[in-house]
Amino acid sequence: MKGHVVYKKGPHLGVEVEGKIYISLPRKRLKGNVFVGDFVEVEITDDRHVRILDVYERRNLLPKPKVANVDLTLVVFSLRLPDLDNLHLDAILAILEKHGIDALIVLNKSDIAPPEDRERWKFIYTNAGYDVITISAITGEGLDTLKDRIAGKTVVLAGPSGAGKTSLIKALMPDLNLKVGRIGRHGRGRHTTTDITLIRTPFGGYVCDTPGFAKVEISHFVDRRELPRLYREFGRFPCKFSDCTHLHEPGCGVLAHISEEPGYIHPERYRTYKLLMRKLGAIR
Repeated sequence: MKGHVVYKKGPHLGVEVEGKIYISLPRKRLKGNVFVGDFVEVEITDDRHVRILDVYERRNLLPKPKVANVDLTLVVFSLRLPDLDNLHLDAILAILEKHGIDALIVLNKSDIAPPEDRERWKFIYTNAGYDVITISAITGEGLDTLKDRIAGKTVVLAGPSGAGKTSLIKALMPDLNLKVGRIGRHGRGRHTTTDITLIRTPFGGYVCDTPGFAKVEISHFVDRRELPRLYREFGRFPCKFSDCTHLHEPGCGVLAHISEEPGYIHPERYRTYKLLMRKLGAIR
C-alpha cells in the first residue's frame, strides 16, 4: 500500500494511509533515508503501526530541514522586530535555487513597518525575479492572497526564528494549537517548534511546520563555483567568460549592470553576493 510520511517525532514517523495516520520505524536498510514528505510503500501490521518497505522516487529534497517533494517554500522574514536581514534571506534563496525549489518571499509584520521599507524590499526582490507578498499575521493583511497561492500545494516555511512563521500558520489555520515564540531582548526569536510536521490545510495541501533556525551557514550547502548562477537576475547579463565570478573580470555583464533602476541588478543584491562569496572563500 502507498503511504505519505506526514510527521517526524524523534525516531518515529507518522505515515498517512487512506486518511489514517499510522506510526512507523523505518526498516534498518532505510534508516536515515526516509523523510517527511516522502511517499512510501508500506505494510499495515496492526491498528496503529505500519512497516515501511520502500521509498518512492522523490521530486526534490529540501536540505534544511529535510523535507521531500516540496512544491513551494515560503521564505518568511519580518520587516521589523527583527529587521529584515537580507544577507540571510539571499543565502536561503541561493540554497533553494541550487535544489530547484520554488520560493515565495513573505514579508511579515507589515503593520509595524514604514510603507517606504515595504515598497523598497518588495521592489528589490521582484526586480530580482521573485514573487513577493507583504503580509501581517496580526491584522490579516495579505493572508487571502497567500491562501490562494498555496492552495493544494505542499509548502515549507523557512526563515529565522522571530519572523513570525508560527504566527503565520496560526493566522492561516486559527484552530491549530501551536506555541508562538516571543522576541528576545536583542530582537532575536526563540525556537518554538521542535518536530517536523505536515499540517493538512482547510484550503487543500499541506503546510510544513519545522524547527526555526537563526542562521544558515551557506558553506554547508553551496560551493563558491556555484553561487554565480544562483543569483537568478545575474543570468540576464551575459559575460565574456563562462566561468566569470562577477567580482573583477573585464567584460563582466553583471558588473556593468549594477543599478537601482528597474531591470538591473540592485546594489543590495550585489552587496550580499560579495559577502557570500567572501564566506565561501572566493574573496580574501
